[in-house]
Amino acid sequence: MSVKRMSRIAILAALCIALRLVFASFPNVKPVTAFFFVSLLYLDFWDAFLVMALTMLGSSLLFGFSLVVVWQIISFGILMLVWRYLVLPLTKEFSHGIWLQSILAGLVTLTYGFWISIPIAFQFGANLYLYWINGLFFDVLHALSTSLFYPIIYLLLRRFVYHEKNSFRF
Repeated sequence: MSVKRMSRIAILAALCIALRLVFASFPNVKPVTAFFFVSLLYLDFWDAFLVMALTMLGSSLLFGFSLVVVWQIISFGILMLVWRYLVLPLTKEFSHGIWLQSILAGLVTLTYGFWISIPIAFQFGANLYLYWINGLFFDVLHALSTSLFYPIIYLLLRRFVYHEKNSFRF
């Protein structure tokens, strides 16, 4: 792995950790899920996965480390696989793909609560469906914030990747 590639991964992970810290007071309103999805547009899957894993590990040093961090990495990994290999190939053909991607980002993020509930419910011996339904309100907040942050982060990262100036076309 080249130094440039490692630096890019580390800087993006540090940015995501800072974003998680800034939005820590708002429950499940975090731009990092949108950041992970947008990074899959510009990075290969494993680089984006490393950004996500380092973000979860690094932010757990600030928010507290437990086995839940492993479940977060696995759950976000599932979302990123779905995003990269199902959603992106289907939406790149549309002329207004960013808006469709934004809506689909929220829908895919809505499933995050279910994916992370599976190992946590098993770990604590809770009923999976009751555990998931109890957190559904926070899953909806997470999905809405991802849909709202997706176009913003897309515009910001697109400018760095393609070196665009004064271009706000979708």
